[in-house]
Amino acid sequence: MKGAKYARSSLRVLAAAPMLVLLACGGQQKAEHLKIASESAVRLQEGVVEFATSQQRWPSRIEDLKVGGDQLPGVTYGVSDGGMISIWFREGSSLPGAVLRYTPRQDASGAVSWTCTSEALDSELKPAGCV
Repeated sequence: MKGAKYARSSLRVLAAAPMLVLLACGGQQKAEHLKIASESAVRLQEGVVEFATSQQRWPSRIEDLKVGGDQLPGVTYGVSDGGMISIWFREGSSLPGAVLRYTPRQDASGAVSWTCTSEALDSELKPAGCV
């Protein structure tokens, strides 16, 4: 019977292995999609600053920009009043329900800095400097 117990334990380990691989791949896909979305955010930030410099006001919609975000399944990009950039991960994305927001702030000398906030995103997946 000792051998049978060992065989059942081995089967459980073998049955769990594909799930671990799927979880690891899912985590990899989430990280890759966040990387792509973060790279898009950098371009969008540049677009917001370019618009604000030329128009002397913050953009209020993404159509105001000359750039856009990379296409990802279930991911949409937006710009709202004050030049805030939002990236929504909807159904069909690898991170449904997650949101990244980048808010610009201009200091007295005219330099623009960005604050990143997130919703429904595990801390290990958050972009650097994002709360």
